[in-house]
Order: sequence, then structure tokens, then C-alpha cells
Amino acid sequence: MTSMEDVVKFFNSYLDIDYAGNVAVYSESDEVVNERRDASMKFWHEVPGAQLSPGFGRPMGMPSEQLAQLAANVHLVRRTLFLVAEYSDTTWGTLYAGYIGGDRARTAQSYGGLLYAAEIEGQLKIIASYREDIDKLPPPTHWRHSQGAEISSPNTPVSLRALEAPTGRAAHRQDWDALRNAATEL
Repeated sequence: MTSMEDVVKFFNSYLDIDYAGNVAVYSESDEVVNERRDASMKFWHEVPGAQLSPGFGRPMGMPSEQLAQLAANVHLVRRTLFLVAEYSDTTWGTLYAGYIGGDRARTAQSYGGLLYAAEIEGQLKIIASYREDIDKLPPPTHWRHSQGAEISSPNTPVSLRALEAPTGRAAHRQDWDALRNAATEL
């Protein structure tokens, strides 16, 4: 059985790799970008029929001058892990949701994604990625499938670890508070 602390460490380790990959996109050789992509993919479990790719990338063979020009206009940050929730799921057994911030300075304190992880052959693996559905006004935050497995809406969390409240958008903070309150009612 995986502890909530292990799940938090897993998501944070993934976010470290994700950040290193984003930085590499703007400052490193094609070889380094590919190494970061490979490292990122080790955190994922590809479900049959559902393609996966890291949240970062670029066309290969870009000249260093073009990379420098792109880097001058981007303000990258490491994504924040706001909250981890554990759910009981009929398909996956135990399912973990990681609510993460954006990867740019202007989006860092708002929800930038929702990752789902499950134990696959004894190891935690990310099985799905969701993005906020901006066509539907929050709260609650509505999520749109991005890649990986499609997860049916989970019920009330079995357990939860609130790490840091999102402060970028009031609706995201309200959603975060609602999740925390749902977990305390258990």
C-alpha cells in the first residue's frame, strides 16, 4: 500500500523532471531535450489506444539564436503541487489526483492541470492528464481530458493532502477549499 507521503514525493519528482524539460526546451541541445523527454515518460503508463507525451517539447534542430530569442520571452517556473487526493476507483482500485499549477510565472498560482496516478505493477505511474475546461465557469473547476486514460468523475476523496492553496484565481481557491472540506467530512 502506498502512503500519501510517497504519492506527494512521486508527483513532486515528476514536477522536477517536467521543469527540467521545460528549461531544456529553451536552453539545451536536442539531445538533452530528448533525455528529459525520456526521463519524463518513465513516470507515465501508456494505456492502450491513448497516446502520451510530456508537457514540453520543441521542433528538433532549432538554431541556438532562435532558442535564445524564444527564451527571452518566457518566464518558466516549476509547477506547484497544490493538493493530492486519494480516491477509490472501480477500474484502477486506488487512484491519486495531483492538482498542479501552471508552468509560467503568470499561471503558477492557478490550477494548470490535474494528473491521475495509480499503482501499475507495484509502482506509481501517471495514467491521465487533464486541463481546465475554460468553456465552463468555475467553481467547481471543470476538467477536460488531455491525454492518457479517461477517468470517470471520482467521488469524495478517501484521503487528502492539502499542500498549498492556489492564489491566482479565486475560483481555484474555492475549489481547493471545497475538496479539503469534503475530505474532513469523512
